[in-house]
Amino acid sequence: MYIHKVLTFLTALTSVSAGRTPSRKTCVIPASGTNTTDDAPAILHAFKRCGRGGKVVFKPTTYHVNSVLNTTWLKDVDIDIQGTLLWSTDIHYWLDNSLEVGYQNQSTAWILGGDSVRINGHGVGTFDGNGDYWYEWIQEQENTSNYPGRPIALTLDGLTNSVVRGVTFLRSQMWTLAIIYSHHVEFDSILVNNTGNRVDSSNTDGADTIRSSHLTFNNLTVYNGDDSISFKANSTDITLKNSRFYNGLGVAIGSIGQLNDEFEVVERIKVENINYENTLHAVYFKTWTDDQNGYPPNGGGGGLGYASNMLFKNLKVSNMRGSAVAISQCTRFIGAPGTGNCTNSQFQIRDITIAGLKGTTGSSRVTSFQCSAEAPCTDLGMFGIDLEFENGTAAGEYLCGNVKHPRGFECMGEVCVGGSSTGDC
Repeated sequence: MYIHKVLTFLTALTSVSAGRTPSRKTCVIPASGTNTTDDAPAILHAFKRCGRGGKVVFKPTTYHVNSVLNTTWLKDVDIDIQGTLLWSTDIHYWLDNSLEVGYQNQSTAWILGGDSVRINGHGVGTFDGNGDYWYEWIQEQENTSNYPGRPIALTLDGLTNSVVRGVTFLRSQMWTLAIIYSHHVEFDSILVNNTGNRVDSSNTDGADTIRSSHLTFNNLTVYNGDDSISFKANSTDITLKNSRFYNGLGVAIGSIGQLNDEFEVVERIKVENINYENTLHAVYFKTWTDDQNGYPPNGGGGGLGYASNMLFKNLKVSNMRGSAVAISQCTRFIGAPGTGNCTNSQFQIRDITIAGLKGTTGSSRVTSFQCSAEAPCTDLGMFGIDLEFENGTAAGEYLCGNVKHPRGFECMGEVCVGGSSTGDC
């Protein structure tokens, strides 16, 4: 009896101890309240104190970010964003100091990484890139929207087993959200609005995935003038669902094949339940030619690899401006001499299925498949297509070049050479 009571007491004590969790250290970041004082040091200090096993809180106020942020050591941390992070307009500072991303010579204003990171903006937390200043400045440069040093708003580098939820990105400096070397990350209820107030924005992708896998995007909304979302080199096992895209170019695969002789893939992509309004395409693929001209970010070519095993399901479009599904293997440095060879890419596109594509369009072209003669596109499927003009006339042109084994459609005529790189196809 005595032994039984002792064992019962010890069991209960163990249960109580196991149920206790030590309080998590919380760092509430102070804000200077003035754009002449840089809040970045205070932000970094908070992450150093509470970025491993704690909680970092941005209050419902404005934080002025006037210098780069590097927080790549995070572990088991909650990041609670209730206010606005506003980046400075000192363009020359950012050109000189933005942090290298490690891909295409791109750079970024903030690089964040770690394991078990939970970012929550509660639908109000905002990253404001002050992009109007960038959009105007970049228009004054010649053929350089990818200007060296122009920063991506936020780069998630080496982020694993994490969640990003309820965050708004407003007028990003360039690309909005770059995701590189990141795996098993969920993105939910993200809003991107890169609409310029004074001039049109350029090169302001909603999100870009690079060398990353097992990502899920749910309820992504993007207003911009470029790729709504882009799956780039070695993006695998990605799901995009229940999302809305406005005014941009649509869902992009690439560009890819920019790095000479490097083998890269994009595969096992599933996209479903997407609504588009006034986008150029629903889906488009873009690869560089096999001719190398210069180096990234504004040159390149000659890359190897393939894009494969993709399903695009239940796509609804309104006022689409160009061909609904496009392939262009003609990307090249705009300053390169000559017209370029649009059929010599060694990067292959195969096993792509569109299942359910409906709505209104301003183009008669359902497809514009400008594939490489060196590595023809194979097993492209188009099913459940119902596209029409505003007057109810069906859009029914399936234009193809170097396509083998089409499924669910027949190629009807010559493709528009140049593809999406011209903006006309």
